Amino acid sequence: MEYVRYIKVIFENAESIVIPISRIKRIDFGKLEHIRDYPFDGCIAFSSEYLLLDITYNDETDLQYNDLDYDEPLGMFVGNPMSNNVIDRPNILGRIINHNDIVCIELLDDSQNHIKYIYVPWHDEDEYDNRYMSKECIDGVLKIEIKNR
Repeated sequence: MEYVRYIKVIFENAESIVIPISRIKRIDFGKLEHIRDYPFDGCIAFSSEYLLLDITYNDETDLQYNDLDYDEPLGMFVGNPMSNNVIDRPNILGRIINHNDIVCIELLDDSQNHIKYIYVPWHDEDEYDNRYMSKECIDGVLKIEIKNR
C-alpha cells in the first residue's frame, strides 16, 4: 500500500470523509473478491469479508461532529464549499461515531485520485444501519470493525 496516500470512507448516504494515510494506524481487509462488471468506468472495485480500521485522533474535539450544524453534506457533490478532508476539518471524524453506515473504503493516491474501492460487509436487514459495524475510541485511536458475524 505504499502508493496509497489517503483513504476515503464512504457512507450509506453517499457522504464521505478523506483521511491522510499518516492518520491510519491499521487497515486490514479480509479476502478481496473482484467485482466484475463494476458499473463505473475506470474504477476498480472489490468486496471484502471484513474491515479493521484504526484512525488516530488528537483529542475529543476531533470526534464532535453534528451534521445539523452544516448546510452542506460531506463531500457529496462537485463544488461543495465544505471540505470533507480531515486535514481541514478534524472534527468530521465524528461522522463515523454518529452512525453505523460505512459502505466502502476508497484508496486514493497523492492527488486523491481513485486507486480502488473496497466494499465492506453490510447487514441486509436494514438499508441505513450496518449492524455488522462496531467502533470504539481508546487512547486516541478510533477503532472500527465491520465483520459478518
